[in-house]
Amino acid sequence: MNDMHEDERTLLRQQIGQHFVCGFDGPVLEQSFIDAVKRHKIGNIILFARNIESKTQLHTLCQEIQELVRSECGHDALITIDQEGGMVTRLSKDCTNVPSAMALAATDDERLAHRAGLLTATELRALGVNVDFAPSLDVNSNPDNPVIGVRSFSDDPKQVTRFGLAMIEGLQEGGVMAVGKHFPGHGDTHLDSHVALPVVEGGEEQLAIHLEPFRKAITAGVQGIMSSHILFPALEPEPVPATLSRTIMTDLLRSEYGFKGLVFTDCMEMQAIANHYGTVEASLAALQAGVDVVCISHHVELACKAVELVEEALLEGRLDTASFAESTQRILQAKTMLSEQEIPPLSVVACGNHSKSNALLHQKSLTLVNDAPFSLGSKPLVLGPRPFRATNVSNDEEILTFASSLAALLSCDGITTKDDPSEEEIEGLCKRVAGYSSVVVGTYNGHLHTGQLALANRLAQKLPTLCVALRNPYDLGLLDRRVRSIAAYAYTESVVHALAQVLAGKAEMTGVLPVVLPEQGEA
Repeated sequence: MNDMHEDERTLLRQQIGQHFVCGFDGPVLEQSFIDAVKRHKIGNIILFARNIESKTQLHTLCQEIQELVRSECGHDALITIDQEGGMVTRLSKDCTNVPSAMALAATDDERLAHRAGLLTATELRALGVNVDFAPSLDVNSNPDNPVIGVRSFSDDPKQVTRFGLAMIEGLQEGGVMAVGKHFPGHGDTHLDSHVALPVVEGGEEQLAIHLEPFRKAITAGVQGIMSSHILFPALEPEPVPATLSRTIMTDLLRSEYGFKGLVFTDCMEMQAIANHYGTVEASLAALQAGVDVVCISHHVELACKAVELVEEALLEGRLDTASFAESTQRILQAKTMLSEQEIPPLSVVACGNHSKSNALLHQKSLTLVNDAPFSLGSKPLVLGPRPFRATNVSNDEEILTFASSLAALLSCDGITTKDDPSEEEIEGLCKRVAGYSSVVVGTYNGHLHTGQLALANRLAQKLPTLCVALRNPYDLGLLDRRVRSIAAYAYTESVVHALAQVLAGKAEMTGVLPVVLPEQGEA
């Protein structure tokens, strides 16, 4: 390796760097990241909310990224983002953030999912982003799934396929690579792979349900697929997750399903990988399994070590050079394809038409789940928790609190409750509602924080109660039948505004629940 000529090493590094996506902190390029691109030829970037302050700042940042990567790596960068909609959005508030997958499915109109995809892609391309790690094609068959939930379109594979394909078509029509995730399915887990290594124990018949949307998306021409860090014993007998399994990533995805696009890993710093296999070592293992692009989202120094390890593996024959060269060609072809797409002007971002479309998408997603009698009356009260971090992929909506925001729009009182109200807090709130005509209660994953549901059920014994599920709708199946309930699917400003329109009698709710709820309690 030390006998390599400097020019040869640079060319090899440029090739290897095409296979990595990395991130950095803050709204400007860090010197350590610039140095990594210069020395280790990291060819692709992932953006998070930490990198984005405004649309003009992001546009400038993306231009600077492309200039750096083109000059050091010889090709455009894939500038990637997790812009799913709902609670998993990275763009700033002066951009358009569409509803979540489950909210789009609740509209029962796949044309609206297409519209959401096209709108998102148009803004991403205008801003300088060319790859969206969306949509989630996971079938959310486990209501207690701690990480997918509303990120999935439905618990029905046919609905996931119907809306997922429409979203993919919209994104790709808008010039952005859509990346279906998390292959071969993250919907039946009870653990979050950000913090643990989940196992899906289903047999072939059960797994077929989760594979169906991916299979159909591949046939329909999805350009990217992202792997999951999950053990699937029925598919891979060795104790390695899908990301590191050649049986899954090559034999199943490439050979059996015929996928010809780019295969990305989920972030290799997630604890499912980092704690069990090591980020650097697993990056090489993923490439050996047949993945094209490895994502190391937070610490670029780990990516630099991984580049060096891949370099050694190529020179020592532990990574097949012919297969790796084919993979590099796939990446470069995808970059050429993306570079040929039309770039819209920055003025389209959050333009009037997009804002109007987005308001309609949110309005049509609101779903009346239990049509119990309810009237706001002359003196309503709004209660609800803060938007605490529900999963490691959520954004923290620090400024917005449901109770105060909705109360302001309804010109009434609002109280922010604890994340999981205690019996003592519930007793206190039940006393404080005396004199109010009704109460609107927000829940945020109340099926996992049951004090929220206990509060709503107790209040329903005292006065007319409306409960709004601000994330997973499964909360609503666990309520007293006297509680009128609405599934809103996200804790965002757009949702609060749509809800205010409904409560003021200015809009109707037409949403259809995309999942089956657990048994409802008896009144």
